[in-house]
This record gives sequence, structure tokens and C-alpha cells, in this order.
Amino acid sequence: MAKVYTDRGRKWEMLNSWWIIFTFLPIGMTSYIAFFYAGTKVKNKRWRIYGLVYLAIFLLAFIPTYTEFEAMIFLALWIVPIIHAFKIRPAYLVQLDVLKANEKLYLDQEVSKLRREAEAKFGKTQKPPQPKSEARANQQEASAAPMTPPIQPLFSNDQGIRKININLASEKEIAAIPEVGIILAKKAVVKREELGGFQSFEQFAQIMGLKEHTLEKMKQRLIFSETDHTDTHIHSGRVIDY
Repeated sequence: MAKVYTDRGRKWEMLNSWWIIFTFLPIGMTSYIAFFYAGTKVKNKRWRIYGLVYLAIFLLAFIPTYTEFEAMIFLALWIVPIIHAFKIRPAYLVQLDVLKANEKLYLDQEVSKLRREAEAKFGKTQKPPQPKSEARANQQEASAAPMTPPIQPLFSNDQGIRKININLASEKEIAAIPEVGIILAKKAVVKREELGGFQSFEQFAQIMGLKEHTLEKMKQRLIFSETDHTDTHIHSGRVIDY
């Protein structure tokens, strides 16, 4: 009996594994379609590259061969994409489950990306006007508590790039950053709560353990507020790692 990898049940997983059928057609001539589909469905670039590799092998199979040995090699390679497809199936189902569960968030992420591109293109950020009554209320609150320390900003704009305060942002706001997504956002929030906040980008990079090209893109999007270290003794001696 097939193993279940998500909470959606075996029936849902079987229905969403139909693309594996492409790998069973004669001499694997449509195996590349299976990997193109899986990679496109869950936005996995590596699987689409696998599709290109299998497409190249399929095209080579139609080049006239002069030896029976070469023909046998191509027939033997037919089994490779079948095994490969079943190997990536668990990861595909889990990623599809997460994608379906956060479909609206990913849509908001795309809209935010388009908005940032538009703001960078036209050189300014459009902000809705603040109602007079709200402005007056804010002024009264400020005068009533003059000794309150300034609040660290959640967002800032530097040269047209919208930056987010990693120590104040919610999980959803962190996930909206390009190259992050919901899974890394959850990890960042957990680590932030364990440490009491990130002190610098270097500390963030070391703890998150992300790839260098991902960190380079995130560095332009993050700011770090001062954190309260009065309870750092609670965390002393703990090793935070994945």
C-alpha cells in the first residue's frame, strides 16, 4: 500500500500523481513531459531542468544508430525516468500541499513583487492619505506619553527598495520577501523567538544556513532593529542549528 505523505489523504495524492504515467510510454518518449509538469506545478526549477535532460536523451534516441549495443543502452535508459519520477513524488506532493494551503499568500506575494517593481520604476512609493481624525488621535497619544521611546519601524524604503524589519515582521510579511516563502518564514520566526531577535544580518545568515545567492538577495530587503538582551541568560548554552 502506498505511503501517505500529506494530511489530504491517499486519494488526493494518487489523483495528483497522474503525471508519472508519462514515464511509462514506449521508450520513455514523453518522460520529459512528466518532469516539466511537476516542476512547473510547484515552481521547482531543478525538475524542469531534468525535463530538458530527458528531452535531449529522447531526441538522441531518434538519431540512427549503427550498433545494436547503442540501441540497448537507450532502451535501458527508459527505466531511469520511471525510477526518478517515483523518487521525487513525495517531495512533489508535500510542496503541492504547502502551495495549495498558502495559495492566497503566494498570490499576495506576486502582487507585492509587481508593486515593488512599479515603485522602483517610477521612483516613489504611493501611500494612502492619512485621515485627519486618525492624525489628530496620533498627535494626542504622542503628547500624552512624551517619554515613550521611539518605535522601531517595520518597513523602510532605501533607493526604491522596500525593506522589512526582521525582528518585528509577522510570518506572513517575512514570507512575502522574494526568495523566502512560507517555509523559511516559519523557521525565521521560530529562531527569532528562541534568540530574542536577530542582532545583525551576519547572525541571521549563520543561523538560517541559506545558500549564498539567496542571502545576497535577502540582504537588500532586511533591516535589523536593536533587540532586548535582558533575557539572554535563558538561551545561554543552547546550540541553535538545523
